[in-house]
Formats: sequence, C-alpha cells, structure tokens
Amino acid sequence: MKIKSEDEGDWSEMVTELSEGDSSDYDIPTYHNIYIGNSRHMKEVPDESVHCVVTSPPYVTTLMKKGQPFDYGSYRDMIQDVFKEVWRVLVPDGRFCLNVADIRSKYFYDDENGLYRVPISGDLLMLSHDLGFRLFDTFIWDKGFNRNFGGPLLGSYPYPASIYNNVYFEYIFILKKPGKRTLDPAMKKMSRLDKETWRQYVQRIWRVETETEWLKGHEAVFPEEIPLRLIRMYSFVGDTVLDPFAGSGTTTLAAINLGRNSIGYEINEDLIPVIHQRLGLNQLRLVDRKVKIDISHAEYRARESME
Repeated sequence: MKIKSEDEGDWSEMVTELSEGDSSDYDIPTYHNIYIGNSRHMKEVPDESVHCVVTSPPYVTTLMKKGQPFDYGSYRDMIQDVFKEVWRVLVPDGRFCLNVADIRSKYFYDDENGLYRVPISGDLLMLSHDLGFRLFDTFIWDKGFNRNFGGPLLGSYPYPASIYNNVYFEYIFILKKPGKRTLDPAMKKMSRLDKETWRQYVQRIWRVETETEWLKGHEAVFPEEIPLRLIRMYSFVGDTVLDPFAGSGTTTLAAINLGRNSIGYEINEDLIPVIHQRLGLNQLRLVDRKVKIDISHAEYRARESME
C-alpha cells in the first residue's frame, strides 16, 4: 500500500493485512487501488476491466441557505461524464449499482422559494438509460426520519395541503450493461449465497442505519452494509468492483471483506486520513491472507466548481 507519510511528505510502501475473521471464506489475494483524482477521466482503468460498480454520487448541494448557488446543470454534466466512463470500463453483463437520493430545496426553482423535492433520482436513472444501461431492479434504502433538517418536517401540519413524507429514503437502482461474460466455475461456487441471506437481501425495502455519526471527517458516510449486500448480490469472488465516488472508502472496505478486488476514485485529498481510518490502515494485523492496497494520485485531478 502506498500512503502519504505525514512526517516524510512522500509516498512509502507497506502491506496492510485484514483483521482475523474478516474474510476467512475467501482465501485469495486481492488488490485495491484508490486514486485521488477526478473520475470524469479514469485513465488508470482499462476498457471492460470492471465487473461491478457500486457508488453513491455526491449531492448537488448539502446547504440550505438563501441565495446559495444551485448549479444543477454543471452537476448533471459531471455525473454524465462519470457515467460514460462507468460504461467504458464495465464488462458486458456487468452491474452498475447506483445509490441516489432526491433532495429538498427552496432554491431549485427561480420563480418561488417553496420547499420542493428535487427529482435527482429519476433524472440520473434516465441519464443512465440514455447511455445504454438497462434497469434490472430497484431497492429502497430506508434511513428513518429526515435528518437533513434535524427532525420531522411539519409543513402545514395540522392542516392541509403541505404535508411532507418524513421517511428519509434513497433509491438503489441496479443497472445492467447488455452483453454476456464468462464465469470461472470455482469463483461462482465460492460466491454462493445461503438461503437465509438471500431471503434478507431480496426484500425491496432495506432498513439500514447510517454511520455518519460514528465516523468523523465526512458528511455522508456510506454504511458498509449497503455495498456488502450489493457486492454479494451482483458480483463474484475475484471480480473487480469500482466506486467512482469513493468518499471514505466504504466500498473498498466491503470489497476487501468479500474477496473482491476494487478501484476507487476520490477527488478530495483531505479525505485520505478518513480512508486510512475506515480501512484500518494505521495498524498491521495478523491474518489468513494478505491484501494489497495502493493509494496514489490519478493522472486527471481537476477539482469541480460545485464542490
């Protein structure tokens, strides 16, 4: 693993190992590359080399202040460029697991400042469809009460007609790139789901608590349970999983624990310490097998105006 040393200011090499019991069922070496850079151009990833994509794009804005810029057009252009790259690197019959949420805002429409739900989810789904992806399935991630505003939205309560849905939920779209791929029978057998797990995963609504409160340094931490389920359901042991918006590195963590290889892109270099914490890179631990993790700069590292 290459990590940036706080003392030396350069990149040094070390091997990070899994904790005991994390992945005793997957006795194979895996490789994990996290690139600090912009996923509009994933030059480090060859065509059709990724088997599954699991990602949660950043929100167009996390602020709710009067007069704030709400440049949805630039945000959508960025997402489209990244999704084009996802199409390029994904193998035929590969899965694209897209977690996305609508947001509430008073500032999306120019002619009034009422609180509306901005239909980002449907828009990004149709953007994916226009690029060639096909919708395979949909899940709902139930996160509980709406936390964007610190509690229930009262609206016009107790009177009509502005009553808000107070369940904070997000969509998980399972998209497929058309075509066929060849499977290794041994890896297919290792990837088998037991019946109890299958029954749990195929429920359309997943109630999974967030982990943002427990991991400091990132505003919207992906709970590991979400990528764990998606990787188990839509990839095979030994596959390569990509997250073009890696954030704190949760998809990488799930891939490590499930015997998959992984690639992540994160534009914000300030999150490197958070990734270290998330992956447990600050300590070496004895384990059954070794995992190679490499954190390095991507060739394309331009920042985004909407950050």
